Amino acid sequence: MKTKAYLMIKMNKEAGGNGHKSAIKELEAIPEVEVVAPVTGEYDLVGVAMVDTPKGVAGVANKIQAKEWVKSLHVLKVEPAAPNPFLDEVYSTPGGESIRWCAQCGLCSASCPNVAQMDYSPRKIIALSRAGRRYDVLTSNTMWICASCYLCTVRCPKNVKITEFMHALERLSNRHGLSLGRATPAMYRAFIDSIRSNGRVHELGMMMKFYLSTLSTGKMNPLATIKMLPLALKLLLHGRMSIKPTKIKGSKQLKTIVEKAQALGGAR
Repeated sequence: MKTKAYLMIKMNKEAGGNGHKSAIKELEAIPEVEVVAPVTGEYDLVGVAMVDTPKGVAGVANKIQAKEWVKSLHVLKVEPAAPNPFLDEVYSTPGGESIRWCAQCGLCSASCPNVAQMDYSPRKIIALSRAGRRYDVLTSNTMWICASCYLCTVRCPKNVKITEFMHALERLSNRHGLSLGRATPAMYRAFIDSIRSNGRVHELGMMMKFYLSTLSTGKMNPLATIKMLPLALKLLLHGRMSIKPTKIKGSKQLKTIVEKAQALGGAR
């Protein structure tokens, strides 16, 4: 069973102040260290390390103690790491691995323009994922509401790739059949189908397929399609949208790439 250790680190005075940033980077480069954060009081930093056996804690402590800027190190607590299958799944999904660095400061939630419409804020959805709350996370609307504006990502002090994490949750929700008929997966499928057929997006065909697929689920208001007709007409008249799809050169090769990517992903 995995063992989790909490390590309190005191730095030499000459390495204090701005030295915290470089020290944190050095500690995060150690494979066993999952989280590092500054603290106030007697110690300067706290680190959380995950090792295979309790004996491995000493090895990690020795690696840290060997740093020139470390004055002293105290092992605050050692405990068994409870199994968390959902968190392991999130970590193994591209885009999900970076939430291990999250310090729960809440800056992502404060930066999000759509947080008021989310079931859980970005900060809370990360906390729920860490707690293993698979059903609560994957049935929420949080990742589907994300606008991919990247404000949370560029402002995160721990470089957590929150936008990529949201897309990772979308994939997991769809893979486990917990997207509950939301319209966004239908939009993704219509987009990919258009790319597979033509090598580029045929806007008219894509939107027709999208609206038809969502109408059949009862999740889309039928009037929404009618309301889009004036905009579609303007685009057609100004030559910004074509009635017939056009294929690009190499569309067959692109189709092969798309199908290979879907096969590797295990889901459509």
